[in-house]
Amino acid sequence: MLNLEAYGDKEEVLARLAQSRRALLDRLREAETSWLTTPLREEAWTPLMVAEHVALVEESTARVLRRLRRVAAGEDLPPVPFVPGEFKEGKPQAPEPVRPQGGLSLEEVLALLERTRGLLLEEAEKADPHNPATFPHPFFGELTALGWLRAALYHEEHHLKALG
Repeated sequence: MLNLEAYGDKEEVLARLAQSRRALLDRLREAETSWLTTPLREEAWTPLMVAEHVALVEESTARVLRRLRRVAAGEDLPPVPFVPGEFKEGKPQAPEPVRPQGGLSLEEVLALLERTRGLLLEEAEKADPHNPATFPHPFFGELTALGWLRAALYHEEHHLKALG
């Protein structure tokens, strides 16, 4: 099982997120158009869809960080139903809300990545990494704000490796 704590403290996570984002953007910008729009393997997403998915996960993570901050501030928020992650042939499957729709151009994907990273960093800046409030992650269980940031880093690095 993956040990998210190995990803370090908030500052380390944010520094590595900056590195992984630079690498992802470089990979996308330097790629041939045909590679960007070709599935990575049979029944898989295209590289542009992978990048869209990374952005959707970041947007979702930013919303979770905002919720955790509000809970920590004493707001009484309605419960959110927990939906555990699904596996297919031993591999985690993206939950429906973060599955890419596809059809976006490189420019559109780059703009989406920029917008969602901005949201994530804005919420990360406000997040208290020591607050014990948690929210369930579909694959990692109950995570604090720092845990969610670590999961976002793991997620981007995981997909960056898959893109080669």
